[in-house]
Amino acid sequence: MTTGTSVQAVGLAGDRADADVRFSQEMIPHHRQTIQLAGLVDGRSENPYVRDLAAKIKKDESHDIDLMSGWLQSWDVEVPAENDRAVHDMPGMLSATQISSLERRSGAAFDKLWLSVLGKHLNSGVQMAQVAIALGRHRPTTQLAEKMVTAQRAQIAEIGEKLA
Repeated sequence: MTTGTSVQAVGLAGDRADADVRFSQEMIPHHRQTIQLAGLVDGRSENPYVRDLAAKIKKDESHDIDLMSGWLQSWDVEVPAENDRAVHDMPGMLSATQISSLERRSGAAFDKLWLSVLGKHLNSGVQMAQVAIALGRHRPTTQLAEKMVTAQRAQIAEIGEKLA
């Protein structure tokens, strides 16, 4: 998730490292799964915090996907396919069993599991972003990664408070 601050959408192809490309190629499917998680909230939760967080995730992470897709296209690199099965093997991605478990719950049981799973998922995104910050050269990518680290660490802390 981002803080809503705009990040430059296009960088020069020579102004990037493999880490920049890898970040976008891996973060796009990661964000898509976060949006999928957010979509599970409708009809399963009445918790205002959970519902507001899901709406924020859908908005912010869709924006990030558009940004990263634009960078990949400007570099003549393929944007990950919407339903690429291989991405589910990436670290931090939820299994079909975990998603199915969420789909079978509602109310407080859903909220607790959803927040727990989301916190872990966001943490894997932080780890991915830290690699891009350390190894990336494309300034808009590293700026987005920095914003993600800040925003997601704050979100993870807030989720931890809600679960306590």
